[in-house]
Amino acid sequence: MSALAPVGLVGLGAMGRGIAANLLAKGYGLLAYDVRPEMQAWTEAQGGRFASDLAQIGRTCKIVISFVVNDAQTEAITFGLGGLSQSMAQDSVLVTCSTMPPSYVQALAQRLSAQGIHLIDAPVTGGAAGAAKGTLTVMAAGPQSIFERVRPVLETFSARLYHLSEVAGAGAQLKVINQLLCGVHLAAAGEALALAQRQGLPLDLTLEVLRSGAASSWMLGDRGPRMAAQAWDDVTSAIDIFVKDTALVLAAAQDAGFDAALARVAHQAFKAVSARGLGGQDDSAVMLHYTPNENAPPKKPK
Repeated sequence: MSALAPVGLVGLGAMGRGIAANLLAKGYGLLAYDVRPEMQAWTEAQGGRFASDLAQIGRTCKIVISFVVNDAQTEAITFGLGGLSQSMAQDSVLVTCSTMPPSYVQALAQRLSAQGIHLIDAPVTGGAAGAAKGTLTVMAAGPQSIFERVRPVLETFSARLYHLSEVAGAGAQLKVINQLLCGVHLAAAGEALALAQRQGLPLDLTLEVLRSGAASSWMLGDRGPRMAAQAWDDVTSAIDIFVKDTALVLAAAQDAGFDAALARVAHQAFKAVSARGLGGQDDSAVMLHYTPNENAPPKKPK
């Protein structure tokens, strides 16, 4: 039995499973919930408990972490039928780690505050691999005293933890900017390697050269090998994730009266590839937007 208070966790996708494993490894009790019943066996195999419903998590845990996909799912688990807001005690804390519109997060904080519940806005970057290793970067915002209360929990799955503001929404704003760069860098890598392919250059050597100098980026280094191999079935993050995230970038930019021209071009590239029925393929398949034969099916790795 853990000596530390149980932490609630909603969402056991690729990221959430890494969070769950790290919480347990660092000595926290875990009460998790996912809409997929088969995740109960996985949770219990890790040493955690699986909640029968959201209300059980709300009644049991003073800190609840949400790792659902987006704002629509956040709304459902928080204010939908049987949602957390109906069972969480006053002075408890909801930590949201999803990528969401800043305006939604700001409103969410106000709505929860009216019920005596605190919100820490804490999106992350580092992917499923970072979640598994406990090396995520966390961009947190919310009252300093509440942030300090949840800091030990956030430290279980982060290597870099930043408190940006006393006001929830600042984390979401920085995550949007993070996704702007990720999307643009990824689309640019696809464009560069597609141009190299059209010119007849060997993609493996082209990638090696580009990664060796000033043209390199994290996205080129991580996604470039999949682009060179045209291994679109090796999915770590799908095209449709970047369709969603770059759309969030454009919406936030519009709210700020800012012309995010490069983000707009990247969004169109991801959207075009998704429209070809490839939205579930790895996001490195954005390279297909720039290939000579737009109708060619993706090649399988040899």
